[in-house]
Amino acid sequence: MRSHAFIVLFVASFQSACGKGSPRNDATFLVDTSSPDSGGDAGSSRLTYAGTDQRSVPHYFMGNLSPDDQKVLRQAFGVEVPSHLYLSDSTRDGLLKYDPQMKQRRTGYVNSYRIGFVSVRREGESWEQLQRRIHTLSRQSFPASSLISSNSISTMDPDIRGEVQQMLAAARRAGFDLHVVTTYRSPEQEAVLMAKGGERTHTLTSLHSYGRAIDLAVGNGNLGSASTRRSWIAFRRWVTRFRGNDFRILGAPDRSWDWRHVELPSDKIGFRTIDAAIARGRECLSHPSPHPCLFQPHLP
Repeated sequence: MRSHAFIVLFVASFQSACGKGSPRNDATFLVDTSSPDSGGDAGSSRLTYAGTDQRSVPHYFMGNLSPDDQKVLRQAFGVEVPSHLYLSDSTRDGLLKYDPQMKQRRTGYVNSYRIGFVSVRREGESWEQLQRRIHTLSRQSFPASSLISSNSISTMDPDIRGEVQQMLAAARRAGFDLHVVTTYRSPEQEAVLMAKGGERTHTLTSLHSYGRAIDLAVGNGNLGSASTRRSWIAFRRWVTRFRGNDFRILGAPDRSWDWRHVELPSDKIGFRTIDAAIARGRECLSHPSPHPCLFQPHLP
């Protein structure tokens, strides 16, 4: 039994404004109400596995987990090696992620996956197994009806549509020439794009699949143009200040592996500690419903 009494149960049925809305479903799930630095039975403070070092290498988890906790992470979330877990940044918004291969340096490419997000990972499949399988996938691997991509604000999470529209209108009034490239992408479409590869960055665990991310092009979208790059950097600085920190970008305003991507995270999607993931995994594995451990999208 875990010794910390910080897990509370509640039924997900709520909405809030300013981009903080969350998915509604009928599944009971767990929330970590411990202090921000608590690592619980993971044997390590939350901040010890948050953020990156000066080389942009994540501070991977170095604590100890019981065999039972490790089994829960493997069965519920496909985590083979807990020491490859980390939090994406050092704030309360940092999401628990997993690297099948640990990053070694800033330029070292590696796939990272957000724990608990919807994806094409099969029940019982590890992320290592999925990475091997992804290279065998193509559009023909999925029903055509599941390969969905949209550039319409109407396909985004209803809780944030208004705020996205307000942001776009305000940005254009501020002088930014914006073009919506993509809003919603299904997990199957994400998988096909990742299998295809190429120069663009894709992931199997995306907020696009929750309707909480938007890809935008600034001007002609040509980063090789000095004026376009300046405008894009200016917009990225601007959007991260719009409504506080509701809107997030990848990387820094002047450097990124995905310049187009702007997202609105929800504090009800993803995990902020390893303990929270283990607690939810232990609870949801006792339910027979399909994919009980995943955060389901709040979409029509």
